[in-house]
Amino acid sequence: MLARGVVVILFLGIVAVLWQPNFAPQSQMPFDFEEELIPEFTAKLLHQELFDSNGELQQEVFSQKMEHFSELSLTHFISPEFIIYQDKKPFWRLSAQIGDMQEGILTLDKNVIMVQLGEKSLIQTITTNFLEINLDSNLVTTDNPITITGDKLTIVGQGLVANLTEGTVTLTHHVETLIKGNK
Repeated sequence: MLARGVVVILFLGIVAVLWQPNFAPQSQMPFDFEEELIPEFTAKLLHQELFDSNGELQQEVFSQKMEHFSELSLTHFISPEFIIYQDKKPFWRLSAQIGDMQEGILTLDKNVIMVQLGEKSLIQTITTNFLEINLDSNLVTTDNPITITGDKLTIVGQGLVANLTEGTVTLTHHVETLIKGNK
């Protein structure tokens, strides 16, 4: 009976020693995870106008919600729409479900639509799931599947490089072109 008591006391002592770190106060426990990032500022129903050095309207930005994270130099957009001006007129309208801007690079993700607003353009819309736009050089790139539509044509491809300033579009890989006839 005494041996059983010694074994039970010894067992409880070992369990207490092994479980001791679990009973330590929370403030003494090390944390291995980073704190959640909190935006420096947010905006809902954003409308922003950007002007060049001559005071000419260069770009408009609309977004259902915008968050800016200064630690990352990142601006995150929900349902963004960007209007890019050329020769004092709106020339391209870009929209998506999600957008991020960091260091002059705008990425648009999910249901991306580019609409050319200029008159008599061969290309009217470009659709894809992801685009990256260098706002300094006005170069647009993607490796994703794309569809380009115009008044009388539809072009399907994989990947794209476009220069918004020059109005050029180059497919990385052409898949199919459909030309609609006159009726």
